Amino acid sequence: MMKKIYIVIIAAVFSTMTFAKTTKADRLFDRWDYSSAAKLYEKEAAVHPGADVYFKLGECYRKMNLYKEELAAYDKVNEKGTYSKPEFYLNYGQALKNMGKYAQAKVAFDKYTELKPADPRGKFFRESIDIVTEDHRWDEPIAVSNVASLNTTDADFSPVVYKDGVVFVSSRNTSGHEKIYGWTGKNFLDLFYAKKDNSNMSFSNIVPFGGKNINKKYHNGPASFSNNFETVYITRVEKYLKGKQKKTLQIERNKIFMSTMKDDNWTKVVPFFLNSDSFSVSNPYISRDGSKIYFASDMPGGYGETDIYYCNREGAYWSRPINMGPNINTFNREKFPTMDADGNFYFSSDGYQGFGGLDICVALNKDGMLQKAIPMKYPFNSFTDDFGIVFLKDGKSGYFSSNRYENAKGDDDIYYFDLQKDNIKDDLMTSVYTIGYRPLTDVKFWINSPTNIPTGRRVRETFPLRNYVFFNLESTEIPNRYVLLTKNQVKDFKEDQLEVFMPVAWTARSKRQMNIYYNLLNILGDRMGKNPSSTITLVGSSEKGPEDGKAMAESVKKYLVNIFGIKTSRIGIEGLYKPKLPSEQPGGVLELELLREGDRRVSIESSNPALLLEFTSGPDVPLKPLEVNEVQEAPIDSYVTFNVEGATKAFTSWVLEIRDDNGKVQNFGPYTREEISIPGKTILGERLQGDYKATMIGKTKNGKTITKEASTHLVLLTPPGSEVGWRFSVIFEFNDSKSIDIYTKYLTEIVTPKIPKGGTVIIHGYTDIIGEEAYNLKLSQARANDVKVIIEKALSNSGRNDVKFEVRGFGENLDLSQFDNKFPEERFYNRTVIIDIISEQTK
Repeated sequence: MMKKIYIVIIAAVFSTMTFAKTTKADRLFDRWDYSSAAKLYEKEAAVHPGADVYFKLGECYRKMNLYKEELAAYDKVNEKGTYSKPEFYLNYGQALKNMGKYAQAKVAFDKYTELKPADPRGKFFRESIDIVTEDHRWDEPIAVSNVASLNTTDADFSPVVYKDGVVFVSSRNTSGHEKIYGWTGKNFLDLFYAKKDNSNMSFSNIVPFGGKNINKKYHNGPASFSNNFETVYITRVEKYLKGKQKKTLQIERNKIFMSTMKDDNWTKVVPFFLNSDSFSVSNPYISRDGSKIYFASDMPGGYGETDIYYCNREGAYWSRPINMGPNINTFNREKFPTMDADGNFYFSSDGYQGFGGLDICVALNKDGMLQKAIPMKYPFNSFTDDFGIVFLKDGKSGYFSSNRYENAKGDDDIYYFDLQKDNIKDDLMTSVYTIGYRPLTDVKFWINSPTNIPTGRRVRETFPLRNYVFFNLESTEIPNRYVLLTKNQVKDFKEDQLEVFMPVAWTARSKRQMNIYYNLLNILGDRMGKNPSSTITLVGSSEKGPEDGKAMAESVKKYLVNIFGIKTSRIGIEGLYKPKLPSEQPGGVLELELLREGDRRVSIESSNPALLLEFTSGPDVPLKPLEVNEVQEAPIDSYVTFNVEGATKAFTSWVLEIRDDNGKVQNFGPYTREEISIPGKTILGERLQGDYKATMIGKTKNGKTITKEASTHLVLLTPPGSEVGWRFSVIFEFNDSKSIDIYTKYLTEIVTPKIPKGGTVIIHGYTDIIGEEAYNLKLSQARANDVKVIIEKALSNSGRNDVKFEVRGFGENLDLSQFDNKFPEERFYNRTVIIDIISEQTK
């Protein structure tokens, strides 16, 4: 009996403690201290994972703009069955939409409409999903770049031009201003100035802006400057709201203040005449001529939570506030007003049928009248919050802010765009084009087919040897994908019989060439044994530091000494943080794991010509290549290329249907690229020749089907059995489009003399998978062109003009790349230009 009473008492005490914890969290929530409230709700959810506590936790995350965490909490609510509060489903739908989960978002919005049929918001946001999906298919390929020199892991947003730089808002920590804002759990906002360096992406000397009169105790910013930069208007929060007043307001109270420049200092701020203790005014924007001030406010009488207003300048005063009306304002929030040079009006809103979160909207200026605003398209808008757009003087480039996940560095980040850089057609270079899209009017389809389809070709390939040994992260041992011999096997090792020693990590694509590379240490040991005067330095580079790099180098040295008997005095050791030619660049934020895998390596350095590529010396010079004799089953000139111009913008995917003159059909795909290549022998099969009709069938982003047709005639060619081809390779460092200087003499004195009279040189460039596909395609073409220029010059100096060139860039095309991209050595070998030399008789 006593035991039962004791258990009841304990349970009661525990229940009281839990109730107290939840009550405290509720009080913190009501005080807008969402960061602290979330921590208590998290603890409560771990003990009592009920729908109510997860709903409150999700609400905290929603207020803090933590979309992933918000969705995770709401998912827990949804798992418990139908929730009692209808607004949950409206918020849940928005969270799903913000994460791009459109099908699930529709279900949530439908549920909200079912529970509250009189509220049009459920239907409104559900319809927005189909609108965005339809709009997305017309996206123009505009590139936006994270301005890494401005951004931190904290919030950085709303840049405006100021003299030779920008002024922007940030929650980064500053000396004497470490107080935490309970809403976000981060620092209060301050204004910062950054001086522009040599480009719109490069900034330095970032310092707090304006001196003691600008950045005060709580939030400061955003800012807007007069055209001569002599006057600044800023948003500021001076103190917290309290009691009933706080409960009645939808947002925290903000006020606008003005300061002028006097004797190179900003004067004490003057309050805007509309500042109130009952509502907020914020986000000021001064028109270029200074005649109007635009701002956001939740003052009574608006259309929604916050509207955008403006005041006209009347002498030394401002007019009464004028609401910008239903062409701009909605039932939700409108903020961050600005204009471009053509008078188009921009702002951010979550009351339009856009992507999700705050979307940047534009009301176009037509003959002095602003039209009904519409959301801008991707990539200006994303699933999350996008706001604070500003245009530079050219009217076609500028910045905006976003807390999107792609290419992000921190919380809110600043992004740069340049419509002119993206080669937008001249007829689109108008203010209307700042919407960010245009309809695609057509898709073009054609076939590039060689005159003859070679069945195969015997070639003598000179395969380059990279002087790098790559190590796995967290390990200083030589990876087991490299072929490691025992001491007894050394006597049987021969460079021209490497098929005897195969790597453990074998892939079909790597084949014989990668087997050569995985025998790198054995080739090096064998060559050093045959050249006893040769010496090397092993330079290990590790993200952990020089000592770890030395440990990696010691592993290589130990292998060469113990297995091949190389004297220790012939092998030097060094350790570095980064290799001398690193892949990871300062300020880089994308695909860092792949880049760091490539930088964790041991470089083999030597000055001995017996070990190195011809005509070269110095650090990071490739080792002497090996020659491979093989039959190419699908030579590069046997591929038939199918081109679908506009496919990436118009289609989710497309397929090929190829029909021969006997009615036999072959199907290929689906594809998403604009160009694919198929070996001609695959299409011909056992036929010697034939007529073919290819039908491209594309599925548009709104579910429609588009078909295009093209025809070609294919003829099979069987080359003579003698060795008639040569293949050479030029390897490039990461992101380097210029042909490496050390290859110039090699291409001139080794490669060019192998070109027969009347021959054809096929130069094809490749990249690894790191980086954007479109950029890699251009990079591979640039690399191939650099190689062509060197060979052409060598031929011209010899008085020759009898050679035909075919130059192609394939980028990261996985169908044509020479190797896989799983390991760093494969990616390094895919950064290459391959040169195929073919005699006239085989063409």
